[in-house]
Formats: sequence, C-alpha cells, structure tokens
Amino acid sequence: MQGRFEFEGSEVFALLEESHAAKERLLTEAQRYVAAGINLHEQDDSWDEDPDHPETGAPPGLWLMNDRGIYLQSNAKQRKNARVAYARGYRADVQVGDEPFCEFIDATPLQQLRPEDTLVITASEDKLRLSLIREA
Repeated sequence: MQGRFEFEGSEVFALLEESHAAKERLLTEAQRYVAAGINLHEQDDSWDEDPDHPETGAPPGLWLMNDRGIYLQSNAKQRKNARVAYARGYRADVQVGDEPFCEFIDATPLQQLRPEDTLVITASEDKLRLSLIREA
C-alpha cells in the first residue's frame, strides 16, 4: 500500500503510552517469522508452515493497519478499550488497498511526538517514512 497518512498527535501519544506501560507486547506476523529464524527476504517452503515462534516480546511500538480503514494501534497484549488512531480521511469499515497488512513502527523514533503534533506516515512499496508537523 502506498500513500501519505496523517494522524492526530494526541491519539498517537495515548497509544504510545499504552504500549510503553504494557507488561507484554505482541509481535506482528513478520516479527514472529524473524523470531523463528526465517529470512523474510528469501521465499522458502517454510513460509507455508506455521512456524514455532513466540507471540510476545516486541519492543514498545505501534501497528499500522489497513483492514478497516487505515489506523494505528498499540502493540500491547492487554489493550485498554481497543482504542485506535485513524488516519485523517481513512476511517472506514472496509479494507484499504489490495491486501491487509500490519507494519510495526518502533516507538523510539516517536519520542519527539507531542500531543499537539500531527504524525505523517508516508508509505511506499518497501518503506515507511515518519515525519511530524509541529505548530509553531
């Protein structure tokens, strides 16, 4: 999926706090494959099997998802109220793009985020770029 998506800083900030406070954090499917020793850059028969992998152990962070609109959610195992932050203009009950995806965004680069900021995620075929819009 490609595009530019803007998120309200206060909503993202709350999700980051939830992830940092969590005792356990879930891994994405890709993180589970890597934890099981599977190289994601090589197509392999082992991708057809369900690998033996941990479910938790991720660092604090967010998941960028598109299964019902485009939104961010905390990777905390125990999520409060299942809150999410929808991208502006992408709140829907339908999938956006050809296939559903879940991309992990580490919390570390988001340490500068303030509640009054806007988080901008620019997605291309092979990378995500994060930037902030900050009111002066």
